[in-house]
Amino acid sequence: MMDREETWEAVGGDPPGPRSPVPWEDPDLSGAAALYRTLRDLLWHPREFFENRPGNGWGEPLAFALIMGTFGVLTALFWLLLVLAPAQPQPGEAAGLAAALGPNPGTLLGLMAAAPLLVLADLLGGGLCWWGGVALVGAGRGFGPAWRIFCYAQGIMVLGVIPFFGLPIAAVWTLVLMYIGATRGLGLSPGRAQGALAIFLGLQVVLALIILFGLLAASTLLGFLLLLS
Repeated sequence: MMDREETWEAVGGDPPGPRSPVPWEDPDLSGAAALYRTLRDLLWHPREFFENRPGNGWGEPLAFALIMGTFGVLTALFWLLLVLAPAQPQPGEAAGLAAALGPNPGTLLGLMAAAPLLVLADLLGGGLCWWGGVALVGAGRGFGPAWRIFCYAQGIMVLGVIPFFGLPIAAVWTLVLMYIGATRGLGLSPGRAQGALAIFLGLQVVLALIILFGLLAASTLLGFLLLLS
């Protein structure tokens, strides 16, 4: 019986051809070449990427996802700030809002500083939700394989460079890559892979609601304490 803890092993037979490392994790490649080849394989050969890639580390996938996620968020915010930048001073509150949203150096530096932390928090929460979805459909695997699929699927965040529509397209494409990774890398049937995605999205919604209600509760408590002071 096949060991269900074996990393990146497809159920039902050995993958064709030699099992090569993920280019991002290949020590013989330069950083630029490793990044390019990994993105190329994700974009054009996703099935082969998830099927024929050994490995069980978590640090390299996290670094890749953090770089690509931060790049996608910053480029998307750049296009948004470019649109919101006021063409000319506006009176009243609108002027203050426009000034706050305008792409001045202070705002851009603040966004650049915060983006990696926001992306990291999103990766950790999303990775746990994906692992939960995979485990609940009976994959029977540890955290590592699911984490690697989730992180490398974030490479599509490079599409954030496309003005305005990049991130929505990337969000959908990421789900497609996660589905391919679940079927090819974890050996799940199409139905169970779809179930894992549905559970993942449900857990994401629950997590977002918990954070939202937590922020609202904290804001309400702070306002109440200010009234008492």
